[in-house]
Amino acid sequence: MRKPSIVCAGMCNTKSAEIKYLAEQVAEHGGEPIIMDLSLGGAVDWADVRLEEILACTGTRIEDVFAAPRAMAIDLVGHAGAVKIVELHAAGRCDGIISWAGSVGTSTATRVMRALPFGVPKIMLTDMASSDVSMWLGNKDIYIVNPTAEQGINVVTRKAVANATAAVVAMALEPDIPRGSRPLVAITSYGTTTPTVLRCAEFMESKGWDASIFHAVGVGATMEDLIRSGLITAIIDITPGELTNNLYNSVYGTPKTWEGERLTAASEMGIPQVVVPGGLDQAALGPLHSVPQAYLDDFKTERRKSYKGSGLPYQHNSSVTIMVPTLEEVEQVSRDIAGKLNDTRGPTAFVIPMRGWSAYDQSEELATRERGWAEGNGDGPNWLPDPSHPTWSWRATLMLSVLQERLDRDNPNLDLVACDMHILDPELADLLNKCMSDMLDHTWHKGMYRDIERVIA
Repeated sequence: MRKPSIVCAGMCNTKSAEIKYLAEQVAEHGGEPIIMDLSLGGAVDWADVRLEEILACTGTRIEDVFAAPRAMAIDLVGHAGAVKIVELHAAGRCDGIISWAGSVGTSTATRVMRALPFGVPKIMLTDMASSDVSMWLGNKDIYIVNPTAEQGINVVTRKAVANATAAVVAMALEPDIPRGSRPLVAITSYGTTTPTVLRCAEFMESKGWDASIFHAVGVGATMEDLIRSGLITAIIDITPGELTNNLYNSVYGTPKTWEGERLTAASEMGIPQVVVPGGLDQAALGPLHSVPQAYLDDFKTERRKSYKGSGLPYQHNSSVTIMVPTLEEVEQVSRDIAGKLNDTRGPTAFVIPMRGWSAYDQSEELATRERGWAEGNGDGPNWLPDPSHPTWSWRATLMLSVLQERLDRDNPNLDLVACDMHILDPELADLLNKCMSDMLDHTWHKGMYRDIERVIA
């Protein structure tokens, strides 16, 4: 068995001792180290992959990097390094990557790491490990290790580096898990849409598929990348929650370092997709004290529906406050959905349950403990009935009117289905399952299901 090639990346001009020590330890643990120079202020001539070679991937001049402000230099080197690392991986010269840095070097090195596919070992030793690392993780499988210091090889850091290098070599030696004979479907979920999610997952598994359930608090970005990689070949997007979380700059939106867009991969890849506006009656923000004052003021004035007239939003738990979108924002999200789905290359159905989109978006007459909002507690905290059709959600009737106007009627791959159901009704899950089953059997076509009870023509 050949030694795994481990890229030891970092700012070699200022962290030469540390990067060389990483390489020594990789070799000590049975790996083949490849030093990659990600310096911002001065190149070195001893790296295996020199800075000039990296910048050549994007046509960037080394003088421009050295003259640029720090943030721009990070972007220039990080972007070029991302291109180069993909090239190294394709050539069999990157079975794993490890780096050791402070905040600037971490920003640069993790930009490079995020370009690698899922499963390629990625370890970042950073003294910023005790802070919010989400900007560096993005949506990739990066291991963050606290070396206790930004630099300096001593009795403490030696052990941390030894552990990390032993780990990256061992992970690189682990054989790839072969793709199983069962195809993989993605299903998106909130706690407030779970009963339908589970019914769909059970159905897909009965058809011989593996179901991967993605909690729509940012990992929708991971799901989109897995679709583009070909690992996921069908999707029941019950809960595209990141669409509203992103609207409010929520920490539960897609990572800011992710370069993709939610609700785009399935359309581009042409795989079967069934989409529902599950959870778009809400967004997840942090603890109440962290909610921006402008939003809190909206609840006081009832511009956003407050919980039982309290002038405050509903608190899902001590860490999550439920944001309620206005009708204007629902219209904005609806336009965004239409723009993303109009060019779909594969069978796509957008299904609108008119009676509500989550456990929090249901009338008192529907509420039960099994549906996530116990009887006796009144309407769900987000329920907003249409004045002209009180059993339907006002958000649903607004979205339906926007999509009727904006979805491409000439695209034979795209259908709009409205139904007099709530998202938690078993009948809704059965409709989604039938739709996906027909797509997989190649019997689906635009305009189906109008003869099903409670489907609105």
